[in-house]
Amino acid sequence: MRKKDEIIQAISEKDRKGKVYIHPVISPETTAKYISAFSNGNGGDMVLGIYDDGINLHIKKSKFSIPLEEAIKLLNINISCIVNEFDYNGALLHYMSIDKSKELVKAQGIPYLVNENGVLVEMKVSKVFLSYSHADKDLADLVEESLDKQNDISVSRDINVNDYRDNLDEFMKTIRQHDFIVSIVTKKYLMSLNCMYEITESMKDSNFSEKLLFIVVDKEDVQYYKGNNVYDMEAGIYDADKRLDYVIYWNEKDRQMTEKLKSADLPYEYITEYTIDKRKLVSIIPSTSEFMNILKDKIGSTFNQIQKDDFKKLKDVIKGE
Repeated sequence: MRKKDEIIQAISEKDRKGKVYIHPVISPETTAKYISAFSNGNGGDMVLGIYDDGINLHIKKSKFSIPLEEAIKLLNINISCIVNEFDYNGALLHYMSIDKSKELVKAQGIPYLVNENGVLVEMKVSKVFLSYSHADKDLADLVEESLDKQNDISVSRDINVNDYRDNLDEFMKTIRQHDFIVSIVTKKYLMSLNCMYEITESMKDSNFSEKLLFIVVDKEDVQYYKGNNVYDMEAGIYDADKRLDYVIYWNEKDRQMTEKLKSADLPYEYITEYTIDKRKLVSIIPSTSEFMNILKDKIGSTFNQIQKDDFKKLKDVIKGE
């Protein structure tokens, strides 16, 4: 945060970087938007009582102070700032200096940025769905931790949803509302009913292929698993025989469930959950094969390859860079 002397120097040098000069007044709503923008950027300053014509800064005095209390009520979190007044060549001016925030700051539910032209704009936050098997939680944790450092990326995953078990189906239906899907592809992922159901829901989106980002886990990635979580995780999607094994696995699973349902001499209400899983299974069989074909036709990175530069490859695609 800047002190009085730094603000005075910035005015004398007509410094506009990370600063906005305001005259005559600013509303609580606009104040909140600038707080959001500077917090989500590298910090910044609002100086009240100066008219900026784009070339010169004109000292006008500030009859009104920054409406901080009202503005703060419009923010989603507390922010770090300094609000003060100072004398500049006989004129009483007010300023507010705002620090960069570690969390995304929203004004009335919307995050803002100041673009390269100094214009206040809404920040585009890309929604990313993280799809993985719980056996691969260690890898998912690392991906989420890295993506969460980006203010313009919002990560969704099952463990972050309240009452997950009760709302699993509803949660899965929201997958198509995300901008990107990051799949951590392992052996257990391709043999998980819920994971393949997630993919089945995702594939209903006509832009699925463009939205899909995937990490193909191989044997070297064992180093990222903790203790007892280690298993034979390699998916083997580039091997035609192994891809066929998954198709056989799901068809056999379907046959077994069909036989159990036929032989179960139980009222329908006792087997409702089982019946729901059977319907999911029927829906995923063709999708699983199609999904593996999409993966084999693209070049996927291993976890070790993509983790080395803190998942920059993922971030660049998500951010459109």
